[in-house]
Amino acid sequence: MTVWKPKDLFSRCNRHGRLAPALLLFFCASVYAQTAAQRIALQHLNRATPLASPASLTEATTAPLSLPTGVTYDAAGNLYLADSNDHIIREVNLAGVISTVAGSGEQGYSGDGGPATSAMLDFPTGVAVDGSGTIYITDTHNQRIRKVVSGIITTIAGNGSTSFSGDGGPATAATLNLPTAVAVDAAGNVYFADTDNHRIRKITGTTISTVAGNGEQLYLADGVAATQTGLDSPGGLALDANGNLFIADTHNQRVRLVTAATGLISTVAGNGSNGFAGDGGAGGSAALSRPRGVAVAGTGNLYVADSDNNRVRNVNLNTDTITTLAGSGSQGFSGDTGPATSAMFDTPRSVAVSGLGTVAISDTHNQRVREILGADIETVAGQGGSGAASLVLSGPASIVFGSGTLIATLTNGAQTASGSIAFVDVTNGANPLGTGSLTHNVARISLADVSVGTHLFAATYPGDANTPAVTSGVFTVVVTSTQGSNDFAITATPSIQAVAPGGVANYSISLTAQGTTFGSAVSLRIAGVPSGSTAIFTPASIAAGAAPSASSLLSIQTSKQATLRSSMTRPFALPFALSLFLLPLFSQRRLRDTLRKPGGGVRLLAFLLLMLGTLSLSGCGSGGFFTQAPQTYTITVTAASAAVGPMPAVSHSTTVTLTIQ
Repeated sequence: MTVWKPKDLFSRCNRHGRLAPALLLFFCASVYAQTAAQRIALQHLNRATPLASPASLTEATTAPLSLPTGVTYDAAGNLYLADSNDHIIREVNLAGVISTVAGSGEQGYSGDGGPATSAMLDFPTGVAVDGSGTIYITDTHNQRIRKVVSGIITTIAGNGSTSFSGDGGPATAATLNLPTAVAVDAAGNVYFADTDNHRIRKITGTTISTVAGNGEQLYLADGVAATQTGLDSPGGLALDANGNLFIADTHNQRVRLVTAATGLISTVAGNGSNGFAGDGGAGGSAALSRPRGVAVAGTGNLYVADSDNNRVRNVNLNTDTITTLAGSGSQGFSGDTGPATSAMFDTPRSVAVSGLGTVAISDTHNQRVREILGADIETVAGQGGSGAASLVLSGPASIVFGSGTLIATLTNGAQTASGSIAFVDVTNGANPLGTGSLTHNVARISLADVSVGTHLFAATYPGDANTPAVTSGVFTVVVTSTQGSNDFAITATPSIQAVAPGGVANYSISLTAQGTTFGSAVSLRIAGVPSGSTAIFTPASIAAGAAPSASSLLSIQTSKQATLRSSMTRPFALPFALSLFLLPLFSQRRLRDTLRKPGGGVRLLAFLLLMLGTLSLSGCGSGGFFTQAPQTYTITVTAASAAVGPMPAVSHSTTVTLTIQ
């Protein structure tokens, strides 16, 4: 039995505002007389040393959890969590005692109209509680939203089928696709992330509608109606007091805001890149990595479960500044009772904030729920890895074709499992990917042969003498060809050149890869060079993996013989000229008569000089009346890449002009 110390009674009296026996009034007065910081610290001593309770009650920190995901607080400060892989919803009360409020622990679907603790759930991931104590649950793998009122469970959305339909009609007739997070506003409207439909949907009364996302799995422009933009696998949502809706747009690496007054969508955190950056700057300039959970406080702080960065980030909406609230960025478990920013997390998936400002975090793969009070952190539920066996997949969310590794981590308390993990690609059916041998409860498999596109992976362990059979959840990996793209652009400079016969024309051929490197080798070839000329590329090809900007020098050596043959075929040039001017000399009598006449020799000399001048005009010199026009050639340069894996071969051409004159 746990014994309370006087200081614990102070905290309980102050935190809960309950009437105390006269013996405690003095202590209560003492608590209120302390500084504000001391009172905040004392508010949480009750969870560290709870009230004595019957042996049948379980302290939350000794309870095994299995993949806790969604967390929320009710108006009184009780904490609720979705114990997903145990298929139950649990409550941690103000005394630190844990209990089940929905789900029998058996995986399936049943129980509507009866006690919630007798009903069957299937991997619930989201939970919300309204002001009257009604509990809302995303019964994820049952494709339903369920509600618990006074201990009785019912379905309020989803008919169990997996697809998208039903907007404008009864919510229970609609189809959903992997609903995750859920939230409720002051008017009783229920919002949920219909994750694989890439939408946020709303239940008003009994009618369902879409309030964000057009169903396209991508990021579209901000500043438009929320229903006209794209979302990518939204995994978290929260509402502020004014009805503004915050969305963890998980695979778009952003947190979006739907303003209640206008219905327009904007980005409040994340620049779309997958990484960690930006602390101290504007929220929209920061880098996030698969944000899955969001919560908003009345103070204007927006808390983000930055899952793959193993951090919780805080966006001050008043100043538009982002900082790290918790997490060192290292993956693992450490830091309880110390500074939250020094703690280690393992894929935190959800975050919540109480009316007192306490922040709860589902430290999912550490099998714990932790709380931040002031600057410090502590575990408030879960005993860590000693819970039920679980199999968790991890790895990069996006890889380049030909790279990447998928990691499976098996947890079963202190047991070390033997054997192998079977990996499956469930994108289109169940296609075996291969197996990986367990080493210290970890197995790996290469993704180098996985094709370009979005893939859903799962893993199974058949069990051994100490560890039961277990199956993982689905892990999404996007395989891109961005860095290894075969595509490129080609240009040539100068585009026009003129050379004399036998001269050399040089052109610079520039190639620019569309990715960060050339995905395959690019070869060069030429067509249309003048007859008798030779063309050489230096280099003749660009190697695969080369830097994105490359060039080759094209040298064309023209032929002198080609020009000679051309000049010799000039029509009538030389024969015509010689015939024309030598014709008077064909008669010897005429020549003798000319020379006998006075001054005949002078006249003959003048005639011969005139003939030579005229011959120069005939084309026998470098430029005469009969000279041929310069010859112009259009030359085509073609560059071609080779096919690699799923990337087809690509070919592009450019032309240059060569004039020989």
